Amino acid sequence: MSQSEAARQQQETRQNWILRAGAWNEQADHLARLARGLNEPLIAAAGVAPGRHVLDIASGVGEPAISMAALVGPEGTVTATDLVAEMLAGTERRAKDQGVTNMAFQVTPMEELPFDDDSFDAVTCRLGLMYTPSPERALGQARRVLRPGARAAFLVWGPKADNSQFGIVDRVLGEVAGIDPHEGAFTPTRLGDDGALNKIFQAAGFSAWEEQELRFSPRVDLDSNFWRPQLALRLGARLGEMDDGERQRIDDAMRQAYVELLDGDRVQLRVHARIGVGTV
Repeated sequence: MSQSEAARQQQETRQNWILRAGAWNEQADHLARLARGLNEPLIAAAGVAPGRHVLDIASGVGEPAISMAALVGPEGTVTATDLVAEMLAGTERRAKDQGVTNMAFQVTPMEELPFDDDSFDAVTCRLGLMYTPSPERALGQARRVLRPGARAAFLVWGPKADNSQFGIVDRVLGEVAGIDPHEGAFTPTRLGDDGALNKIFQAAGFSAWEEQELRFSPRVDLDSNFWRPQLALRLGARLGEMDDGERQRIDDAMRQAYVELLDGDRVQLRVHARIGVGTV
């Protein structure tokens, strides 16, 4: 990929997430509760511990950065970063509201980290690497800022076929609203295949690498309309611009799609994520 094409895609990604920032900030507490099953294995894989100095990439509206700040304690620090200032402002606001004092905040693309070599004891990134046009460059930057022997842990979604909500939301938005599932460089399952992360860590120059698989099978109540927050996060400001009829058509189609996954009186979902771990 040429440098100009990478820059174009980065800008497209930035604009897409700016449009979603309001919805993500509104859902921040809800997202934090949902994230625990992903946070804990990611944090452990990176070797985050009390007193460590951690860099979190693509922090979004606060997790896992805020949780790690509590873990590293007063002798440690967490630097939260994001490509989008509007997203990172939510992290800073939530940290302040929770009385967190050992965090720093930096708006930056993950491919151009403004930190010195050998600055951090761990690097984490939860659900961000899939959206950069240059994942090898991003991991190369992570390796550069890590101290010798330290680890980077990057979590991504697995294949679309193993993630019920991506498949259903993509299908409904395409069929009902005519929305391209990949518009705005939205590629959540792009790096989900077994071995994809290992290849990138190797290309980025890490001395050792491995992948870990996370699978969940949550059962949810259809009448809870659990897909509505997902739609808000996916569409951002665009959802508010739709008329009532269009929003209702999407809602009805989502309900009908999930009826197909009913197991008894609950909807049976599939969730698959993968963690790539690289050692400097």
